[in-house]
Amino acid sequence: MSASDPLLQLVTAVLVLLAPAGLLVGLPMGRTNVLRAVVSAGLVGAIASLAVDTVVVDAAAGSAADLPARILDAAIAAAVTAIVARLAAVRLGAAGAVTVAAAWSVLVYQPVIAAVVGEFPPLVQSLTGAVDFAGVLATHVAAAATLIVVHVLPWPRRPDVSVPTEGGLPRSLTGAALVLLGGVAWFLGVERVIDAATGRILVNGLLGIVLATAAWAAVEKIRWNRFTPTGLVGGALCGWAAVGLGAPFLEPPALVATAVLGGAVASAMSGGGEGRRAAPGLGWSLGAIGAAAMGGIVLALLGDGFGLASTGTLLLVAGQLAAVLVIALIAGLAGLACAGLAGVVVVLQTTKNTSNAA
Repeated sequence: MSASDPLLQLVTAVLVLLAPAGLLVGLPMGRTNVLRAVVSAGLVGAIASLAVDTVVVDAAAGSAADLPARILDAAIAAAVTAIVARLAAVRLGAAGAVTVAAAWSVLVYQPVIAAVVGEFPPLVQSLTGAVDFAGVLATHVAAAATLIVVHVLPWPRRPDVSVPTEGGLPRSLTGAALVLLGGVAWFLGVERVIDAATGRILVNGLLGIVLATAAWAAVEKIRWNRFTPTGLVGGALCGWAAVGLGAPFLEPPALVATAVLGGAVASAMSGGGEGRRAAPGLGWSLGAIGAAAMGGIVLALLGDGFGLASTGTLLLVAGQLAAVLVIALIAGLAGLACAGLAGVVVVLQTTKNTSNAA
């Protein structure tokens, strides 16, 4: 590795934390206990990542830890776990959100990220041939599947939930910009080194997420005749999902197709962010899975050097879709266990509050 690698990984480790910050800015909370839950969940995600890297990965490799790489891995784990906690808080409140996010980080995220990226040949690529450059199957598909479970289960109505409200266009634009910067930083960091692909990754990340966000807003306006500022944040998250599968492998036509189709499908599947009065938990989660699936299809068709145009086969399309569906199914089933743990916490907290009130 070059001498610049540690610096690249440490800088991007800091920048990826802008993604959950963007969600907090773009989705006003209204309750400080939710902020504590988000931070707590992020810390659990980081600790779980460091533990797995140290105990499992380094032990299997038989070599000393690459500390900057471990810090970057921990930062993205923290960022994604914090995002899961924020979106789960809409249904579960603060205590339930930190519980489900922490359990998800250990039970779902760590196994899936190991299966799609890493120093060893990724399991998912070996089995299906699917390409996942930035681990989107873990950061978005697995997270979205668990969040779907959280949002469809019949939880009792809770007084301490934090339903996001519209904070106005400037706030939403700021939140979306922070998500964009965090996502692009992850694209650059996961490469581990500055090389010939860095320029394309940077341009594709920036332009792709912007185009996907614009496509989300356009579909919302055309289909539902409205514009929801917080949808810009959802569009940025889903743009990250669409482009992240193959950021180094997308030439301009493929990039535009991936971003526009990914953002449009995400918006349609989300119901345009579910409108102004509903929480963007279930809709955004459905949108993220749709964006990843569409991004995988376009990548399989137009990917530089291995898409349909180069290989003449549609097998990779099936592989990409299979990877999204299998990870979503596994994460959804595991999400039931995470939700069960959160349910115990919610019941205990409700019982305690009732006793104190009496």
